[in-house]
Amino acid sequence: MRSSNEAARRLSAYTEAETRIADDHDRRYKYLFSHPGFVERLLTSFVDEPFVKELDFSTLERVNSTFVSEEFARRESDVIWKLLFRGRPVYLYLLIEFQSSVDPLMALRFLRYLAELYGSLVAEGQEPPLPAVFPLLLYTGDSQWTAARSTGDMIGPEIPEAFIPQLTYYPILVNEISTETLLRVHNAVAAVFYVENSDPQKLAQTLDELMAILSDEAPELFEVFGRWLSNYLAGTAGEAAVIEPIRSVREVKSMFATKLKEYGERLKQEAREEGRQEVKRETARAFKEQGVDVAVIAKATGLSPEEIADL
Repeated sequence: MRSSNEAARRLSAYTEAETRIADDHDRRYKYLFSHPGFVERLLTSFVDEPFVKELDFSTLERVNSTFVSEEFARRESDVIWKLLFRGRPVYLYLLIEFQSSVDPLMALRFLRYLAELYGSLVAEGQEPPLPAVFPLLLYTGDSQWTAARSTGDMIGPEIPEAFIPQLTYYPILVNEISTETLLRVHNAVAAVFYVENSDPQKLAQTLDELMAILSDEAPELFEVFGRWLSNYLAGTAGEAAVIEPIRSVREVKSMFATKLKEYGERLKQEAREEGRQEVKRETARAFKEQGVDVAVIAKATGLSPEEIADL
């Protein structure tokens, strides 16, 4: 029974930690793609569809979360923008997905979310023809994306195809974008993807490549990226870390180098601390096998009686 409870406790702790990491990640990405410059670069550099060239990015307008459902307002991973295409309004529905496991029902999720959005538009008084909505998935997890990209591929063909819901989303799969592509793109979104695809502990060694990607970027997007990177390296949730206004590429490089060095030192310290804890646990296990009293083990190792009982 104890081992079963321990397994359940560890699974619960892992799930909570994974959820917290995902929430932190989603908030950081929502911060990035709440900036019109990042939205424009995401579409123009990573969406291979002809209609993108005719989008008027100067008309980008963030959709207020109060405009849509209460459930949407609670989701950290969704961002909605409105802009003009050939003089008519269209919407971009950006869903950010970080989970380590692939959601096989993603197409159905999009179908439900877009239905919510259209319901909100109708409730606000809009009448047909309703504006088009472009469903865009930004997947930053490590697993290979294997989910169906259309609802039509998820529903049986027992009735005529005309009566089967057909919605296809466009996936941007960050883990499948090559370093060569990112080095060629040269913008802040490519820099974000470069960091995501890099080992944080080795990022300092490729700082020149990261700076090369950012070399042609607008100053205001430099600063947005810097805030995101600082928060990413700190591994904290909530508001992005404050960074002084950026005045030169040299200053950015120096700042990032400092941050990366601090991050590396923190990782080493955490590894040393984990090593010390493991020594304590091994010592406690040995004492426990010899029948030493739990109170004595706790005093000798600094572990709590609960930690010792769980060993």
